[in-house]
Amino acid sequence: MRLNLLLLVLLPALSGAVEALEKTWGDPSASGYGYLLYMPVHAAKPGAKLPLVVFLHGAGERGSDVKALHKNNLPKRLDAMSDLPYVVVAPQCPAGQRWSDVKRLNAFLDHLLKGLPVDPDRVTLTGLSLGGMGTWTWGAANPERFAALAPVCGLADKEALKSLKGMPVWAFHGDKDKAVPFAAGKAAADAARAAGADVKFTTYPGVGHDSWVKAYAEPDFDSWVLSHRRAAR
Repeated sequence: MRLNLLLLVLLPALSGAVEALEKTWGDPSASGYGYLLYMPVHAAKPGAKLPLVVFLHGAGERGSDVKALHKNNLPKRLDAMSDLPYVVVAPQCPAGQRWSDVKRLNAFLDHLLKGLPVDPDRVTLTGLSLGGMGTWTWGAANPERFAALAPVCGLADKEALKSLKGMPVWAFHGDKDKAVPFAAGKAAADAARAAGADVKFTTYPGVGHDSWVKAYAEPDFDSWVLSHRRAAR
């Protein structure tokens, strides 16, 4: 499913390039978001609905300039690719805030589902650090909206994760993480598993807080995203 990254870099002229579109929903300083939108270069068949990946960034990219989202993966990785198997949307969290306004996030997702050629049964939520926490929080608050969750170096309220029965989860964490302790990330994954979620937990030995570099480069990440449907769960 994933092409060799070197090949993607060497052959942009042959296959085009994925371009990030800078978009705005509502008033980002109030109840909206600025966001990046990545669409596959090669359009799907007319009328076809594509999978959607919603990416929540970390604390360092908060603010009012969506260009800051290119700093870290997932967007950083997408900028080097020539095509995608799904649509990716990366909203920007305002300065000083967290991914805790679930009502606002749900309204944003409603906007995306209405305006993009995406399948509401194939929405995967992922994020890193602060966004990893947001992935657990939003996913647990509204598990009925997602096909799968992929939190990276994120902690969670373990009690809230009881809602995730049957949810496919692939969580990632570096065991030398000093910003979000490895034990906290593992505890969240263990709590989700105890609640009946289908959890895969990947540990990166010797890796610190930037475990997202390895997580989003996992050879099976794309195929894992594509394999899940909300209806099947």
